[in-house]
This record gives sequence, structure tokens and C-alpha cells, in this order.
Amino acid sequence: MSNRARTFRNVIYSSLTKGTTLICIAVTSSVVARNLSPSDYGVIGFATIIIGFLSHFSDVGVASAAIRRPALDQHSLRAAFTLKIILSFGACTAAFLIAPFAHHFFEHPQTANVVRVLAVEFLVSTIGFMSLVTLIREQNYRALVIPGLASAIVRCVLAVTLILWGWKYWAVVCADVGGVLAASVATQLARRITIRFRFDLTDWQEYLRFGVPLLGSGVLIFLVMNLDNFLVGSRLGSTQLGYYALAFTWGSFICGLLYDTVNNVLFPAFSALQNDAAAMRRWYLKTIDLIAFVAVVANTALLANTHFFLVTFLGKGTDKWVPAAMALKILCVYGIVRAITEPLSNCVMALGKTKSLLHANALAGGLELLLFLVVLRTGRIELVAGAVFVAYVSQSIIYLPFLRRNLDIGTGEIAAQLWPVIPALAGGYIITSLLPVSLGGTFFTLACRGLFSALVAASIHGLCTRFRCFQEAGGMISQNLARVRA
Repeated sequence: MSNRARTFRNVIYSSLTKGTTLICIAVTSSVVARNLSPSDYGVIGFATIIIGFLSHFSDVGVASAAIRRPALDQHSLRAAFTLKIILSFGACTAAFLIAPFAHHFFEHPQTANVVRVLAVEFLVSTIGFMSLVTLIREQNYRALVIPGLASAIVRCVLAVTLILWGWKYWAVVCADVGGVLAASVATQLARRITIRFRFDLTDWQEYLRFGVPLLGSGVLIFLVMNLDNFLVGSRLGSTQLGYYALAFTWGSFICGLLYDTVNNVLFPAFSALQNDAAAMRRWYLKTIDLIAFVAVVANTALLANTHFFLVTFLGKGTDKWVPAAMALKILCVYGIVRAITEPLSNCVMALGKTKSLLHANALAGGLELLLFLVVLRTGRIELVAGAVFVAYVSQSIIYLPFLRRNLDIGTGEIAAQLWPVIPALAGGYIITSLLPVSLGGTFFTLACRGLFSALVAASIHGLCTRFRCFQEAGGMISQNLARVRA
């Protein structure tokens, strides 16, 4: 089977998993937003920031280093697992030590306890580490469907059930831990590998040599993505953080969906092409074309129907979440740009140029901090969202020369692939605004509005590109169907 066919097949498997996850997240998010106050929502967001930061130190790029390694025997795999255990235990310990000081930055009394419970995820996630690395190296995403489904379903069932029992934000916390446990156990069952330890300083040095620059980049990426949440929570309070966290979650939702569905599949695929720059160039251009199409269709539907989404879907008919509307609109545009940009990180890591990620994120992080010093004084979360967008776009100063230097892709070629995003976004938003205001007051009419916006954006994008995305996807589907029949 060709690399192209294998990758497309793996994207389909990942899409099935993420499709189910999307349904579970939609159900969970609706129940959570309808039953939690903005302040409670902010508690979860702030605790997640601390855990997310420490999660980078629980891995230090060890998994990526093992996946990228040309040859990985059982001894080296066990050495990676042992290093992962040590790092995860250290991150968990650090979380317990940091937790008592959380109240100095966030006024909610239960923040420390939430951090402690979420820290358990570091240890739980190590259960299926060796199986996960092996399956990804084999590009066996069919076997990873069950762990993905198990995680999504367990998280959804726990969150909804516990919220209906009155557990409030603890329902989401327990559901997150349960989801990680379900995924880890299911991964281990999907590919049974005996858990054994191996202390090998040579292998550890090799993993860390690759992973430490990746750690620096990962920490900076995390700061770029979460500095806004941290400062909003510590400076503006839990209620404003609740509004902003909800806006950021949904504005960047498509990024997470595409990252898990496509980008995680592309890293091993690009790693296999690390010595073939021409093939990687073709793959990258096709990838951003398809991702741009999906991102603009999804986020145009959300952008054009923001008010109805916040009132009907999340607010149970009330205006509880309406203060997040403008921030959500800005972050919908940010989500499109981020979705288009993220595939480049797979090329960078596959080529072993992790310092470029470090430089790009250092630039974005520094600019973001400077902008926050100004906009936080206004107390307006929509200006915070604007600062995040501007800072993220600044990474193009590093990435565009990287593409020209390493993949021979000029700015003109990037623009030729991406310009249809602008008329698709603008057209979908403007045409949807002409619909009657009465449409959107129920789940059904809101779904109709969203589908209409998505169809308009898809049609405009298709007309601008002569429907090349449909032709490319259709061709790959036909090839795979023909292979199945044969």
C-alpha cells in the first residue's frame, strides 16, 4: 500500500474516532454550560492551565522521539517507557507541591484540590505508553479507534451523569481522569506489550537530545495558548475567565479536532518522508489546502451564528453566555489561522528542526505578553482575544522563511492555496446575516442555520478553487474503495 493511501486510510479511522468524540463533546459541553456558572467554568479552566503546563514536563518529547526513531527495539521502547514514568511522577509531584499556592493567582477556594485530582492523569497516562508508541509507529490507526471511542464515551457519560447528580465542576474533573484512564487501558489492550522497565542512559540521552528543544518549544506554545487564560483569571477574576475560556474552547475547537484527526497521523507519515523534500512539499501543500477548507466551513458556521449558539445551545434560552460573543467571533478567525498553521509543526519535527518551533513561539509569546500588558487594563476579553490572534499570526515571520529554505515553498504558493478562505468566510457570514432572526431559537432551527452557513462557505470556497478539495478527496476515496473490492 502506498504512503498516500495508508495515510488517507488512517485519517478515515481517526475521523471516525473524532466524529464520535465530537458528538460526545457537543452533548457534554451543552450540559456543562447549561448547569455551571461562568465562575465554576473558570475554576476548571484555571486548573487545566497548571496541569497542561506540567504535562510538557511529563513527556519532554520522549514519545515523539521514540516515534521518529528509524529503528526501535524492545529494549529502547522499555527505556522510553521508564523515562516517561520518571518524568510523569515528577510532574505529578510538582502539581501537588504547586497546588497550595494556586489561590494566590485565582480566588476560588477549591482550585488547589482540583489541581491535585487532575495531576493523577500524569500517572494514569503511562499505562498504554508503549502500546501507543508502537501503534503510531506502525501507523495502525485502526487499532487506535477503540481507545479513542472509549475515552470519549467514558468522559461524556461520567460528566453528564455527575453533573445531573449535582457535582458541578467536580463532574468535569472526574470525567477527565476517567477518560484518560479508559484510553490508556484500551490502548494497552489493543496492543498488549509486557510492562517492563529498563534504565539505559544512552537511550535516554538520545531521547532527551531530540525532546529538550521540543520541550522548550512546547512550553512556549503552551504559554502562547494559555497565557491569556492565566492572566484573565488572575487579573479579571473567575467569571471573566469563564466567559473567555468558553469562547477560546469553541473558537479553537476545530484546531483540536483537526490536530487529533489529521496532524497526529501526518507526523509519522512526514517522518517517513524526512529524506524526500519534494514528496514532503507536495504533501504539505495538499494538507493545508484540505485543512483550510474544513476549518473555514466549520468556523464560518459558528461565527455567523454566535449569538444563537450561546443563547440556544449553551445558555438554555438565557443570555448567560452572551458576554463571550465578541471574543468568540474573534477566536473563530484565530481558529482558522491556527488550524492552517499547525501542520507545519509536523514538517519541522520530521526534519529535526525543532529550534525553528522554539524561535517562532518565543516571538509569539513575547509579543503576546507585551500586548496583554496593555489590553488587560481595559478589562475587555475581546481585546485579549484580539491580542492572541495578532501574536499567533506573528509566527509567520519565522515560518515563511523556513518553508522557502527547507521545502522550496514561496509566499506566493501559500497565498495561492489559501486565498479562497477569505471570500468563503466573508460570504458565509454576510449571507447568513440575511436570514430571519426567528430562525435559531430552537436546537433544530439553530442546526439549520449552521448547516446553511457551512454550505454557503463550502460553495464559495469550491467555486474559487474549482472544487479541487472535493476532487482530491473523491479520488482518494475511489482508490481505497477499488482496493477494498480487489
